[in-house]
Amino acid sequence: MKPFDPHKKSKALRRFKPTRKPTGVFSIAVAFCDSSLLALAFFLAISPFVLQPGINITLPAASFSGGARFDSMVLSITRGGWFYFNDERLNVARLPAALRAAAEERPGSPLIIEADEQVSHGTIVNAWDAARSAGIRQVSIATRIAAASEDLP
Repeated sequence: MKPFDPHKKSKALRRFKPTRKPTGVFSIAVAFCDSSLLALAFFLAISPFVLQPGINITLPAASFSGGARFDSMVLSITRGGWFYFNDERLNVARLPAALRAAAEERPGSPLIIEADEQVSHGTIVNAWDAARSAGIRQVSIATRIAAASEDLP
């Protein structure tokens, strides 16, 4: 007969053998792929709402004189004298060539000049002349609509 061993169960527990093998690198790769796909889905869902950084322009106030057509080209002039056209920053020397290329690509489209109220009149006239020499027939200047005054009783 074998002698009684009170630690028989504890010895069996100390020799525990796992029923599953550790997955190792594969499980880490799956978790990384899951998180990267989730981040990709988030950025794809949010990207239509993110616009390009705006150009800081304060338009002068004026009475409304008409609306712009949907297919109008827009030339923005900042306080610093930089021209922004077709998502490109231009200087005075490169402006006529860019306007000429756009006029050839989209004939008959009007041009709207958005100029900050602190831009000199000469800069706006130079942009207007460049547009006319490029072959753009309809040129207008954008303004913000002045608020209508209300008469109190």
